[in-house]
Amino acid sequence: MHGSGTARPAVSVIVPTLNERRNVERLLTDLDPGYELVVSDGGSVDDTVEAVRRVRPDCRVVTQGWSRGTSVVAGLQAAHGDALVLLEADGSTCPSEIPRMVTALDDADLARGSRARRRPVGDSALAAVASARLGTRVTDPWCGATALRRSTVPRLGLPDLTRHAAGFELLLAFRAAQEGLSMCEVPGIRAAPWHQPYAVNSLAENSRVIRALLAERRCPARTVPAPRVPVDGVVPKISDRAWLRSSPAAPRPAPSASAAPGCRPTPRPRAAPPRRSARAARTARRR
Repeated sequence: MHGSGTARPAVSVIVPTLNERRNVERLLTDLDPGYELVVSDGGSVDDTVEAVRRVRPDCRVVTQGWSRGTSVVAGLQAAHGDALVLLEADGSTCPSEIPRMVTALDDADLARGSRARRRPVGDSALAAVASARLGTRVTDPWCGATALRRSTVPRLGLPDLTRHAAGFELLLAFRAAQEGLSMCEVPGIRAAPWHQPYAVNSLAENSRVIRALLAERRCPARTVPAPRVPVDGVVPKISDRAWLRSSPAAPRPAPSASAAPGCRPTPRPRAAPPRRSARAARTARRR
């Protein structure tokens, strides 16, 4: 994704937050100021937004969202860079890993990170299901580091992904696989030095994401590759409605000849079976 005249493409970093004041201050301090920063807050009550504006006054803050999925979608729609990078606010992905994620987009439309650590049984089961559904190897299903081209966003059907909270990045990758977009995995993603490891994901959380993956219906994938735009070019804003208008529509059935013009024929109501009286039922049983 390197263009003429610049050493690095325009990169937008989207950070969803919810009561992450202490972590987000350290994260933004380590972040390259050359990146466009979009913080999508889900309603923090611990002065997270004030801390963000204090550390990075040039940051774009989006305060829309009632779940993680809604926050991520709002951040993706507010970003302007050609390369979009999703970064966790808790420091589970070090900001120094962003150049590796962006470089991976030279050969792919979406890049997922993978951490080198031992995984419990629940994570391994989720990784197996995700690999089967995506059609590519998924090593670390809970790694939130994701980079994608902005030109692919209109094709992913983001608004109906907002109901998902856990495993949103994995479902985003599934939508990319549905659309026939190319994906790759960036191994060896490191955490920030100040990151505090948290407890492993429970079987209930893994099961919830597995059910969400299995519930996603696979429609015929559009194998048309995503448009590759130069760094100094303009990314066309294509809405999902415009994309659907360009796809062939299914033929509608012809109206019945007995129907009035402009009206649909009304189906005949089915006659209810006659009810027996209690006395008639007793008589029938005796016979």
